[in-house]
Amino acid sequence: MADIFTKVSCTYCQEEINGVRVQCCVCPEFDTCLQCFAVGAEIGPHKNDHSYKFVDHCAASIFGGKGAWTGREELLLLDAVELYGFGNWDLVSNHVETRTTEEVRDEYISRYLEGNIGKATWAELENHRPILYDHVPEDSGPLSPVATSRLPPLEVTPEEARLLGYKPHRDDYEREYNMEAEQLVSKLQLDTNEDTDLEVALKLSMVDIYTRRLRERARRKRIVRDYQLVSKFFANLRKDPPKRPLTKEQRDLREKTRVFAQFLTSGEHDRVIASIERERELRHRLSELLRYRSLGLTTQEEIIHYEQHAAFQRQQQVRQSKSKRRKRPKFHRKKVHVAHRRRMREQLINAQQLEPEA
Repeated sequence: MADIFTKVSCTYCQEEINGVRVQCCVCPEFDTCLQCFAVGAEIGPHKNDHSYKFVDHCAASIFGGKGAWTGREELLLLDAVELYGFGNWDLVSNHVETRTTEEVRDEYISRYLEGNIGKATWAELENHRPILYDHVPEDSGPLSPVATSRLPPLEVTPEEARLLGYKPHRDDYEREYNMEAEQLVSKLQLDTNEDTDLEVALKLSMVDIYTRRLRERARRKRIVRDYQLVSKFFANLRKDPPKRPLTKEQRDLREKTRVFAQFLTSGEHDRVIASIERERELRHRLSELLRYRSLGLTTQEEIIHYEQHAAFQRQQQVRQSKSKRRKRPKFHRKKVHVAHRRRMREQLINAQQLEPEA
């Protein structure tokens, strides 16, 4: 369609050709108007006996009649209605350029809706229900309706909410998933006057990363609420007997391996932790066996006797240290310092008396 709207000028007289033109079949890109063709114009290698063909530049009327529209205007009309939609006749008129708002409206309705073309292309409305399309793009950003819609209630007791760090009045948690996400944009500033295109693109990419992390945070919340995973978790704890509290090393291990829980099921994650703890236990046991071997202990009875003897010696050392602290007076050290200074003074006096006179 772009070739139809291009302007063509006569090669001989250089006038613009709006209607039918004559195109030479021998000379490339050689067009003449009807007037120059009638007088047998020749220029350069072109001769008037060359083969030719007539080309219509969409200036001729298609439907005929007084004030008929040219083919070019009809194409512009159809293109404008498809671009701006039915009813935006001001924009359609600006697109056609040669017709008023009333003319473009009447032409389209009379030709393509109520005319023969409309009757042949449009089906009867009584037999067809309208098909509605939602042209609003899907919003999946941090403020999308899916992310900001109210979540199902969290069914937990006040004690369980305290363990989770859940705030019922705010319907939020003290610690969110990926708490470091806000650090990406906390100090981000956009200056269109000083920032280069590359800097602007990098900052926009950081905003996109932050948006993706917020979207993942909202997705996790939605999954937990939709399936009531928290309630099921505490329900399973109520059914199971109370377990022995974890040691500091066990808590540290679970905190370090928490990042891998998103790739494993609950049972697989527990088995991984149990395997790591078992490995640590075996390594500690092997180090003890090597120490016993270095001491010359080879049987279990010898090891038991050695441990009992070592425990007895430790108890004796503790008792001796306690008894010494009870017997030693608090001022003993002070008396020692006083006696030492007295002896030093007496020695100094004796040395002065024994020194010969000059």
